[in-house]
Amino acid sequence: MTDHFINQLVADLSPKKSLLNWKLWMHCTACLFMIAAVILGFLGIRSDYAHAIQTGTMFWKPGIFFLVWFSSILLITDISRPAGKIKKLHLVPLALGVSIIAWQFVVQINQYALQATSETLSDKYAFICLSTIFIGSIIVMSMTWKFWLSKTASSYPTLLGFLWGLSAGSLSVTAYTLHCDKDAVVYISVYYMLPIFALSFLGSLMGKRFLRW
Repeated sequence: MTDHFINQLVADLSPKKSLLNWKLWMHCTACLFMIAAVILGFLGIRSDYAHAIQTGTMFWKPGIFFLVWFSSILLITDISRPAGKIKKLHLVPLALGVSIIAWQFVVQINQYALQATSETLSDKYAFICLSTIFIGSIIVMSMTWKFWLSKTASSYPTLLGFLWGLSAGSLSVTAYTLHCDKDAVVYISVYYMLPIFALSFLGSLMGKRFLRW
């Protein structure tokens, strides 16, 4: 009798496929290449890319946000499942990214006056920068929700949502740096980081509301 009752209870249930980390990595890598291809296709690579390669700007600038993106995906895989915990080693790329931008603050303040670097904030093309980052990030967030977030069962939904926005924003910025030739650390801090923080905040709100299980 008990077995029959249990069979009735589970009759409408269907097994769910296990979350596989490599699928998230494939999805996110595909998004990175897709956003980069669209940006380079419509806006083109930065006009001084040869000089940027010689000076190293073509490496450290996208490197900041690539490291943040890489770390955020590692952290997402840590807490996507019940009882998951953050691994301290996965915070290392994030710390490296923060270290690079701190290093650039020191270098640029010593080389240029703070007022000179701040003048880049009046760039007339800043709207293109912000809108490109936001649109690309929203697309990535939507795709990641469908292919990963909606299937998770995290014990930390707010943090998972925060990392969701952080990863999407840093991915889009990584792609956009291939086009943008504004290298002042003040410009980077405002027009790159503020959208990332805004998307992370949005993600945390959505995570708190929709990622409960």
